[in-house]
Amino acid sequence: MHQCRGDTQFTPMYRGGRPKEGTAQSPSPTGRQSLRFAATRSSASRQGGTSVRSNIDFAMKRLILILLIFVFNFRAWCFEIHLSTTVPTQGDTLAVEIKGVEKGSKCSCWFNAREYPVHSTDRGSLRTLIGLPYNFVPGRYAVLILEKAAGKKIMREYELLTVNRKVFPVSYVSFSPEKMKLIGSPLNERERDLITSALKIEKKKQNWQGEFILPVEGMIVGEYGVKRMVGRQFLGSHKGVDLKAPEDTPVQAANSGEVILAEEGFYLHGKTVMIDHGQGVTTIYLHLKSINVTKLDRVAKGQIIGSVGKTGLATGPHLHWGLYIHGVPIDPLPWVEREY
Repeated sequence: MHQCRGDTQFTPMYRGGRPKEGTAQSPSPTGRQSLRFAATRSSASRQGGTSVRSNIDFAMKRLILILLIFVFNFRAWCFEIHLSTTVPTQGDTLAVEIKGVEKGSKCSCWFNAREYPVHSTDRGSLRTLIGLPYNFVPGRYAVLILEKAAGKKIMREYELLTVNRKVFPVSYVSFSPEKMKLIGSPLNERERDLITSALKIEKKKQNWQGEFILPVEGMIVGEYGVKRMVGRQFLGSHKGVDLKAPEDTPVQAANSGEVILAEEGFYLHGKTVMIDHGQGVTTIYLHLKSINVTKLDRVAKGQIIGSVGKTGLATGPHLHWGLYIHGVPIDPLPWVEREY
């Protein structure tokens, strides 16, 4: 038996029993061999323990290195999807931001069986905007993002959301017999075709900055999505907001962009201006009394583009202001309250 560390004492075994008291005896050869073996085993034990600990430390460092390499490689091709909301309602704008996309790869966005264009942002991420019109079917949906990098498999990620129903009130309006003639005029088809063609214009560059502004300061007399009725005749759901203001009140551009339509001869919509803000965002201004811009003009946020009037199908002086996302009419007021 031996003790390590501190003062070491040995009690060796002797042949023929214990020595007599007072007699000095040296350990036997066998005893000396036992002592040497014990001391050697103690030294080997210490060296073995150190070796085991060293092996364990090396293995742990190697494992941590492998995990770090895996994590960084995983982040290199895995991207993230961020939705502006997971519980939008009819009439809302859904912003989809994509982060962590590998440089040089191509992304596409799919929602409700339709592909949406993906554009770059100033933040270095990618984004697409989706408009949910007043008649969008409520329910559970998924936003699917596909990323294709050269020489790699297509990566797929998706986010779920629930589109909630919004109750739009019914509004009864009345027009003079002269104004009622405008509703069924064959000239209306030309106006709709020109507006539809303008809505197909989409520039990749984002031209708007920050929140939008109200084109005129006035009371809202017609909300987005309201169901318009003339007697028992359904005219349709309102595709924008009506802002009441005195005639000749200056109308401002809600944000910067390019004029894509400036039409003074519209029969139903009255004098009309449309501005392309880039990346599928378009605003429209109806029933103007006068127009101060021409097609292809570059306008800044707050620039005067016309004046309030009552041209076209209007009961009095007001501005109809609408906002479209990839040709879909949505509620423009949230764009005044937050930045997209």
